[in-house]
Amino acid sequence: MSTKKQLLAQYDLHDVLFNNVIKDINDHESNKTIADPVNSVKWLAGHLLWANANLANISGAPVEVKWRDHFHTTQGGSAEDFNAPPSPLPTLDEIKDKWNHDTVITRQGLENLSEETLNKVIDAKHPIHPFDNTLAGLWAFINDHQAYHIGQIGIIRRALGKEAMSYSR
Repeated sequence: MSTKKQLLAQYDLHDVLFNNVIKDINDHESNKTIADPVNSVKWLAGHLLWANANLANISGAPVEVKWRDHFHTTQGGSAEDFNAPPSPLPTLDEIKDKWNHDTVITRQGLENLSEETLNKVIDAKHPIHPFDNTLAGLWAFINDHQAYHIGQIGIIRRALGKEAMSYSR
C-alpha cells in the first residue's frame, strides 16, 4: 500500500471517529471540563477542526478556517490565528457541520496529491524533532494529532456518562 493510501485510510478513520466521539453530546455538555486543566469537548472538537484546516492547506483545498481565534494553540498557531478578529464561540453542532463540510473538500485535495509531492522535503514549523521533513511526514503527524485529541474526547465522553465511542459508521 502506498504512503498516500495509508494516510488517506487514517484520515477516513478520523472522519468517522470524530462524528462518533461527539455523538449525543449536547452543547451544554460540550462546554464542561471534567478537571482543571482538561479542555472541554467543544474546545477539542474545534481544535480538531482547526488542525484539519492544516491538512486542507497541505492539499490546496479551499477551506475557510472558522473561529480561528478560539481553537489554535500557542505552539501551532500562525500569525493569522493570533491576529484573527474575535468571533462568537460556535456550538458543537456548528463545529460538526463545518467538519463534515470541510472533510469532503480536504480529502479530495489530499487524494489528488502525487507521491512526488508527498515526498518533497518541506520547511515547516513542527513540534517533533527529529521528524520526516516531507509533506507526507507532516500529514502523518497531523493524523497522529487528530487521533490523540479524538482519544481525549473519548475519555471526557465516558466521564459525562455516555457510552463508549463506536468505531463503526
